[in-house]
Amino acid sequence: MGPYSDESTCSLSPAPIAVLPGCSISDAAQKDRPEQARLCELEDQAKASKKGMWSEGGGTHTIRDLKYTIENPRNFVDSSHQKPVNAIIEHVRDGSVVRALLLPDYYLVTVMLSGVKCPTFKREADGTETPEPFAAEAKFFTESRLLQRDVQIILESCHNQIILGTILHPNGNITELLLKEGFARCVDWSMAVYTQGAEKLRAAERSAKERKVRIWKDYVAPTANLDQKDRQFVAKVMQVINADALVVKLNSGEYKTIHLSSIRPPRNEGEPTTHPNPSICIQEKNKDKDKRFRPLYDIPYMFEAREFLRKKLIGKKVNVTVDYIRAATGPGEGTPAFAERTCATVTIGGINIAEALVSKGLATVIRYRQDDDQRSSHYDELLAAEARAIKNGKGLHSKKEVPIHRVADISG
Repeated sequence: MGPYSDESTCSLSPAPIAVLPGCSISDAAQKDRPEQARLCELEDQAKASKKGMWSEGGGTHTIRDLKYTIENPRNFVDSSHQKPVNAIIEHVRDGSVVRALLLPDYYLVTVMLSGVKCPTFKREADGTETPEPFAAEAKFFTESRLLQRDVQIILESCHNQIILGTILHPNGNITELLLKEGFARCVDWSMAVYTQGAEKLRAAERSAKERKVRIWKDYVAPTANLDQKDRQFVAKVMQVINADALVVKLNSGEYKTIHLSSIRPPRNEGEPTTHPNPSICIQEKNKDKDKRFRPLYDIPYMFEAREFLRKKLIGKKVNVTVDYIRAATGPGEGTPAFAERTCATVTIGGINIAEALVSKGLATVIRYRQDDDQRSSHYDELLAAEARAIKNGKGLHSKKEVPIHRVADISG
């Protein structure tokens, strides 16, 4: 019969099981566990109170009607009037791009943080993703703070069907935090729509650069090789060369040529935008065509721009802050060589002269590559001034006929 032939040990009749009220047989099998009995008791209370899934209708009213597409994203953003919208972060694509569920209408949208860009994951031809330096760290930084959290989002703009916005958490603004910790860099094209103050973003980025953290670990400031006395000084304006160039006299008696940072004086249509001195380029181009061509008087608004600087600055002391040194360039195809240039922000009485020129439509703002840090320390103010000039139709942006100057120039 074998060792297990005894009837007492081989009985096929199941032992009776006591089932607790409201519990299944599997639950009753663990009746000796106090915590299981407690759970069954709580479940009975929920049923009696008709809470949650035990409510009338089986909870069908709690099913969310998600909307995955928006027919007109721009109108959708405009309809929010830049007021904070409650949301839940459902997915983080990279440090500066998230998928958010907007409440209470359950729109599932992709939001890119305004004014910044984090390192991304580049998709290769074989489908694999290659992270840029600090891309994974930036993604985790955002995930650990926002994923599945209740937040508020300010929908600020829509660019090529991409919604730009700012995510506000009770503990702070993730955009500024990413910049401060060196996980992101400022982006000019979306900085203009940032509603919380572009200067805050620039300050956060500047802090990361100074500490050389993460993506800025190898950063070298444009004026790192200059002494403090050469970075900021007071000088007397002796000559206005052009709408963006001055000759100043230092306290030592030395004369120095200063170029206004990040602006371009008036030029003829069709002239190359990368040329540092359009008047010289135009003069060279036209001297064989027309011996009487005079850039100062024949290029629209160049005379007005120089006169503005002359009346404001000649013989007066100004504050000069050097922003960068533009290296000398050799002669190229169709372009002459240029010596090294000192580019600076010049202020008088607290007024940024370059910003004043741009706001009157007497100069335009140079656009840079995103990784080019050789620009004005007040670049955002210049962009804002240009936007005002365009909106108000000032100077170069005016649709009126350009002024004509009939001047007999007999100066040396």
